[in-house]
Amino acid sequence: MKSNNPFKVHNINYLSPSSINTYISDMPMWITRYLYGVKSSSGASAVRGIAEEFALANKYEKGVFDFNLLDVKFMSLCTESHIDLGDTKTIKERKILKDFGKVIDENFNHKNLVAYQEKVEVQFDDLPVPVMGYIDFRFTDKIVDLKTSTRMPSKPTEAQKRQMALYSMAYPDSSVDLFFATPKECKTFTLTDLSQYKDQLKKVAFSIQKFLSISDDRHELASLVHPNLDSWMWSGEMVEQAKKIWSIK
Repeated sequence: MKSNNPFKVHNINYLSPSSINTYISDMPMWITRYLYGVKSSSGASAVRGIAEEFALANKYEKGVFDFNLLDVKFMSLCTESHIDLGDTKTIKERKILKDFGKVIDENFNHKNLVAYQEKVEVQFDDLPVPVMGYIDFRFTDKIVDLKTSTRMPSKPTEAQKRQMALYSMAYPDSSVDLFFATPKECKTFTLTDLSQYKDQLKKVAFSIQKFLSISDDRHELASLVHPNLDSWMWSGEMVEQAKKIWSIK
């Protein structure tokens, strides 16, 4: 007999913009991550973003952007994530840390920080689990998410808009900004109308619930789709685990 709460059956206690975006873009990857618990390791570029956010938050506390702290944080995060410090990509990321930091230090100048990495939850009626996320920087009247990239995008992605829509639902009276930094420049996108992305979050959350309700057996759910292991999004470890899940030789 299937449960009235399919999330509980599959040990899912909450959804997030990341999980919802993964479900939209690659259902087999979603199954691999959230039903089988296979996590892909962070890359040096992802660690770079976390380190820059940490150094910026420290500046709000101490008054100065500490570039030595930035480097130490990057190295420690790499070690924690089992990233090879001698790898070419890691070395390259470390070299441009300071350039990112300078752009952020000189241009990210919002006042009155209220919270850093603040956990927020939104509960939809009739959905048994919340949608949860973490706001990078919340100020008295503004939410800002910091993104670092070696190339400046021309516009935010649909996935990023869904992420910011959650924050807007948690704080509907706050404006929402995406602050992008490259080693040479920065750009701010103010997202004024996120209503369709709020609707998307809700629609897909219920779609996930409907999918999970098909079966209490994760193997049966996995059998309904097939992974595209040629996609660059699949790390080596995830590919190996997916081969086991889908019996791919």
